[in-house]
Amino acid sequence: MDEVIKFYENVDEELRFQRNSRRIEFLTTLRALNPWVEKSSTILELGAGSGAYSIYYARNGHEVTALDITPSNIDKINKKISEHNAINLNTMIGNATNLSKFHADSFNTVLCLGPYYHIIDDETRHQLLEESLRVLCTGGILAIAYINKYSVVPMLVKKLPAFIQEGTINKVVELGYLKGEDPESFWTDSHYTSPAEIENFLQQYNVTIIDHLGSDGVSHTISDEVDELSEEQFETYQNYHYKTCREPSILGISTHGLIICKKN
Repeated sequence: MDEVIKFYENVDEELRFQRNSRRIEFLTTLRALNPWVEKSSTILELGAGSGAYSIYYARNGHEVTALDITPSNIDKINKKISEHNAINLNTMIGNATNLSKFHADSFNTVLCLGPYYHIIDDETRHQLLEESLRVLCTGGILAIAYINKYSVVPMLVKKLPAFIQEGTINKVVELGYLKGEDPESFWTDSHYTSPAEIENFLQQYNVTIIDHLGSDGVSHTISDEVDELSEEQFETYQNYHYKTCREPSILGISTHGLIICKKN
C-alpha cells in the first residue's frame, strides 16, 4: 500500500467533489445509501479520504468513525471536525484490511468507498471483505465502490491517449489491476472489475445485494463537457443520471460502480 499512501499524500482530495462531473458521484452515492442508513446509526468509513462522507453523516446525527491509511487525510478530517460544532466523528489512521481495533458487530453501516479498488490482489480483497463483515452487525449495510474496467479505455482515449497501448489495456481488462510502478500505469496501485465480476465476488459471502448502480455514469470521462453545463442544464443531466444509473448498459460503462449489501 506504500504506492497508494505516496499518491494520496500528494493529491488534494479536497478538490475531488468540487467539480460537477465528480460531485455527481458523491450526490448519487448519498441518494442510494440514505434510504438504508437508519437514524442514529454507528458508521465506519474505510478509506475516508478527506472526509466528505464522514462529515456528511456526522452532521446528520450519526456516530461516525473515519479510518484512512494516509496520515494527511486524517489531518484534513480533524481540521474539519474543529470547524463543526458537536459532531460525533472519530478518526483513525489504519489499514482497512485489519480492523482488529474494533469488536465484532460494532457498526450498523460500513462504507468502503475507496479501498476495494486500490487492493490489487485477491487475497487482500478477501481480507477487506472479511474484516468489514466481521465488524458489521447482522442486518447491517455494507457499501462498496469499485472501478469498472470497461470504463477505462474510453476515459484514456479522452484524457490520456498516450496509454492507449496493448500493455495497459491488457492489464486493466484481462488481469484486472495496475501497479503504480508499472510503465503501463496511469495511476497508483488500482484494481478494475466489472459489475458481473463484483457480484460473483460477493456471492462468496453471507450477504444480500440490495442495490447496484453506476454512481457517476460517464461523467468522469466527459468531465470537461459536464463541468461546462449551466446550473439548469446540470440539474437536468442529474435527473437523467438518477433515472438511468441502474440501467445495465449504463452500469456497464460507468466509471465508478456502487454495490450495497445487507449482512445476513
